[in-house]
Amino acid sequence: GRVLISDYCRGDQPQSDRFQAYVASRGYHLLSPSQYGGVLTAAGFADVVAEDRTEHFTNVLEAELARTVANRDEFIAQTSEKDYQDIVGGWESKLTRCADGDQKWGLFLGYKH
Repeated sequence: GRVLISDYCRGDQPQSDRFQAYVASRGYHLLSPSQYGGVLTAAGFADVVAEDRTEHFTNVLEAELARTVANRDEFIAQTSEKDYQDIVGGWESKLTRCADGDQKWGLFLGYKH
């Protein structure tokens, strides 16, 4: 069998107080990409690939943010000002956490023979 996972991760460095509060508020238990790969190996998966895909993640966030800001009025007409502020603020916060090295995005692949 195979497993393919993409998931939020954390950086290897000590985490900022702000990031720790965010993680606690969400009830997350985040691992670094390398730690995540180790968990898959320990679970019996072979040929585990653990990739830090944070650069791709931030590129997607930046594109979505730019598109949403450019179409602000349409977005609000279909949802609300609060929804717009929440989503834009959320993406901006993720970009900051990624730039600070606190938040990562991982892609993982493993096989069981």
